[in-house]
Amino acid sequence: MDIHAPHEPVHTFKDFAIHIAIVTIGIVIALSLDGLRETFREHRLVHETRENFRVELQHSQHEMLDELARVTAGHDKLEALSNDAPTLAQQHPEQVVARLEAVKNPYYFFSTNSWQSALSTGALAHMGADEVSDYAWAAEGTRIYIGLQAQTMDAQTHAIAFWRAHPHPTPDQITEGEERILLFARDEESLSYVAPQTQSGLKNALDAASR
Repeated sequence: MDIHAPHEPVHTFKDFAIHIAIVTIGIVIALSLDGLRETFREHRLVHETRENFRVELQHSQHEMLDELARVTAGHDKLEALSNDAPTLAQQHPEQVVARLEAVKNPYYFFSTNSWQSALSTGALAHMGADEVSDYAWAAEGTRIYIGLQAQTMDAQTHAIAFWRAHPHPTPDQITEGEERILLFARDEESLSYVAPQTQSGLKNALDAASR
């Protein structure tokens, strides 16, 4: 914004007042245009950020519905296996491996890129507190769920590997194998507990992004 001094000499107070008025009007117009440009930029940033949230959350919510169904079924299978393990381990240890592998968690890779992008661009500062809270809840819930996914995947891998490595387990090995099944079952139970909460958080955030 450039403000120039008058080109003609000022001889009277009237001339001075006119020049002051012109400069003042020029400043007001320039500031207004700057404000409009900034407001437009903020509105565009918020619109793009909401659209990013909407696309990502819509996809995540769809995948979470599948996750929820599968981890619930997996929890039921592992609960039954935990009860049957002492007998199976002695009579049909190969069935333990088969039943561990029958737990088909999708382990979908959920993303929180839209939240990270919103933080880096400063878009959240131009949104309402309730809307930001919905996005934050969904991002944190997703982060927790991703951590549980990795933990459960490790537990399943270790349990399967142990029972494969001991096709004819000793009593001590049976005890250790049962502990690995229980660890897997515990993590699967955590997934089945957190998944509905995460799904609810994703839905609320998606509703906020779609308004």
